[in-house]
Amino acid sequence: MNWKTIRILSASAILIGCDAGGMQTPSNTPVMPQQGSIQLGQWEFTISSASGNEDVFVESDLTSMPVGGIVSNTTATALYWNQTGGSIANLYSYCLGLQATFSVSGNIVTVLFLEGTNQVAKATAILSPEGKSVNGSFQLSGATVPCGAPLMASGTFTGQVIAPLNGTYKGSLSDGNQWTIQIMQNSDFNINASGTTTVQGVTTNFSFGSNSASPAHNDVIGATVTGSGNATNVNGTQQLQVFGHFIPDASQVSFVITSGQNLAIGTLMKQ
Repeated sequence: MNWKTIRILSASAILIGCDAGGMQTPSNTPVMPQQGSIQLGQWEFTISSASGNEDVFVESDLTSMPVGGIVSNTTATALYWNQTGGSIANLYSYCLGLQATFSVSGNIVTVLFLEGTNQVAKATAILSPEGKSVNGSFQLSGATVPCGAPLMASGTFTGQVIAPLNGTYKGSLSDGNQWTIQIMQNSDFNINASGTTTVQGVTTNFSFGSNSASPAHNDVIGATVTGSGNATNVNGTQQLQVFGHFIPDASQVSFVITSGQNLAIGTLMKQ
């Protein structure tokens, strides 16, 4: 999956001067909108339809380019939605097979979604003055629905900046264990995490991090996190797989954690 470079198109500010008498000098040149500046980092965009279909989230990591503009890393886009029978613990679906290009002209953000070379959808939104949110509309380009997501032909398109995933998270998940996880996210949107779980007097130590050795892989994409590692207790060591979706201020994370035949789901709170 290749992300296209996100170019920021230039806009000119037209100044109307004054003559010696203080009268304004008319100009026939239209005043262009002030160029917006979108904040870099993690974003989550929400596509909602009026029909009541499940919201679909577009997860993205935006990073600066030396030539100016914005780009998302090659694997740093994903579609995520709640779905019974989904690919993750039969609860959620998560898709990495979509490409997108973002552009900003004035305060208008345009997003094109592609599968291969075919444009499958488009979104147009207004960027907030502080560059931390967008609000607009979404439209499919044809009959093809990206990743088979529950999208209607049109809907609203909103987005906001997501806080980095750092800190200690605690709580009880569905397996009855008391989980404590310390997570540290770096500037490449990858994580290192470790912690303990305790149930019926048995303590398990675990650690997890990147799912891939590829430098282009992102553990954190927008408001989602994935990882793999090991969990060890008196009964031995098992592999650990982690998926999480967190709220914009990263104060709570809904986790799906699998270790061997065990599955734990639930929400942990930041301490």
